[in-house]
Amino acid sequence: MTALDTIVFRGSGTAIGRFACPVHHPAFRDSGPIAEAIVVFPRTSVWIRHAGSAPFVADPSVVTMYNRGQVYERGALSPEGDRCDWFAMTDDLAREIVGAFDPAARDADSRPFRLERAQSSPSLYLQQRQLTRRAARGTADALEIEEEVTDVVTQVLAQAFARPPEPPEGRQAAGRRVAEQRRRDLVERTKAELLRSISQNRSASEIANAVGSSVFHLCRVFRTRTGQTMHGYRTQLRIRLLLERIGDAGSGKTLSELAQDLGFASHAHLVHACRRVLGAPPGAIRDQLRGAQQARSRIGAASSSL
Repeated sequence: MTALDTIVFRGSGTAIGRFACPVHHPAFRDSGPIAEAIVVFPRTSVWIRHAGSAPFVADPSVVTMYNRGQVYERGALSPEGDRCDWFAMTDDLAREIVGAFDPAARDADSRPFRLERAQSSPSLYLQQRQLTRRAARGTADALEIEEEVTDVVTQVLAQAFARPPEPPEGRQAAGRRVAEQRRRDLVERTKAELLRSISQNRSASEIANAVGSSVFHLCRVFRTRTGQTMHGYRTQLRIRLLLERIGDAGSGKTLSELAQDLGFASHAHLVHACRRVLGAPPGAIRDQLRGAQQARSRIGAASSSL
């Protein structure tokens, strides 16, 4: 029997998958309980009924939420059956994200998602489609994916509760400066950790563990204080190191070898990152840098002959 799920990414704390089940499939009505906490972006329309709840239409305008072990049924609505993209996370991460909107969820043993669905804005739908495609193509690494999965799920909950998440720390005036210092220290330790392991493709979970934080808290604090994600910060560092190395005419390394040295997943990943940051592929930038270097050498030679 054809597998219904295709996992395009599996990290230490998150996963991304695609689900496709035709109407005539034996498991269409009941494909079993949910294996982990997930949010689902439908790509077709289908009736969904969580156990003990009324049925609702799951279509591309909504996001559905499922707790680990959730029992549910589906009913046919689109002739294409049920096609969707899903984002999974550990129960701990789900509780922390939901807890920013619903504090009682932090203590929920098995049901962090108390709501069944939320509206999906066009921009959020586009973001999750782009992320799923990048994950499937291998042009995004674990850090980028885990950060963006966390961001996507946070946006889903913001839509569900119709408000932004609470600040990472409390609002007590007496502790505000202490909390700010803790956030500042956390960001600086994270920067040092990213630099120390610049050539390693470490996930957000691994970096959070190294600096003594949770993934959700670290992602929010780092982005709030620096204006960019950890992945964006690390990519900027890697591209600057690349510029140092490709400008050296004496370097005999190919771009594929440099990509491996700097922690990029492949030559294609390096090209994608370089275009995104500098607006040009690394080969063109190398030619520019070496051309400028050769021009300086010619000028220097001409000057010395005068």
